[in-house]
Amino acid sequence: MAGGGPAENRKKSIGECKKVWGDYTGSGLECDEYPFASTKEGSTKGDNRFSVRLIDGKDNRKGGERLNQVYTLNRILDGDPFYVKITD
Repeated sequence: MAGGGPAENRKKSIGECKKVWGDYTGSGLECDEYPFASTKEGSTKGDNRFSVRLIDGKDNRKGGERLNQVYTLNRILDGDPFYVKITD
């Protein structure tokens, strides 16, 4: 099953956050997801292999800015493969 784009991934992820944590409007928290909403492996891929968690909104936005910098600095275009290596 093909996944949706970033907007569809975010919408599904936010829906999952609301199922677990209810209405968090006004709390300063935002729904963070992995794999990233900007990837085809995001929450709408169809395999239910994704994770969501409420985190501080400022941290979430900063993470998104940094991810966009990674895409730009490494010339990762839509559809380009890449992998994520977790380090200390």
